Amino acid sequence: MPTNKERIAKTDADILDALIIVGKKKPLNQITVSDITRFSGISRGTFYLHYLDKDDFMKKIKNNILSKFQLLLDNGIDGAMNYKDLSAGQPYPVVDDIVSFVAENKALLSLLFGSNGDPGFVSDITDKLQTAILRELKRIKGVPTFRSDLPKNYALSLVTNAIMSVVRIWLAGDDSLSEKELSKVIMRALYLSPYDVLGITIR
Repeated sequence: MPTNKERIAKTDADILDALIIVGKKKPLNQITVSDITRFSGISRGTFYLHYLDKDDFMKKIKNNILSKFQLLLDNGIDGAMNYKDLSAGQPYPVVDDIVSFVAENKALLSLLFGSNGDPGFVSDITDKLQTAILRELKRIKGVPTFRSDLPKNYALSLVTNAIMSVVRIWLAGDDSLSEKELSKVIMRALYLSPYDVLGITIR
């Protein structure tokens, strides 16, 4: 017989699965508790035993993902930007960790990052990534600075967009790439110039 903790976890999983199903048809901000309970097969009373309302439910889901992502960055960003890994053709460990994190949470992140999702959540993820990059840059150089001919906010945006844009394409449905291949694409996006990507040789 399932324990109370297991029953609670099962109900939470059913509610989340219902959100993802409904989110394929309706924008996140238009989904109601009734939508969720109808697709999850649980009663409204049960839903309200777990969450105050839909906003409380969404807040807890997003905070859980953000906390896990922050922990990943805290534990994995040190040692990133190591040219030994780059020269050996190996993705940075933190890039592999980010890809694994995305893959493990793909259904939910596909919803949150998608056209029916939550732009604010995407901004929160981006902010955490940028903060981690600046912290690692400061550790390596002593100061979190970029090239002198690029304004800091533009340079930081170029680096983070290289990661975020690749991830968003994969979340949108490019299942042809394995996690290992996705990590390599991110590394190429970080270090190849636009001319390299276009296959143009500068003479």
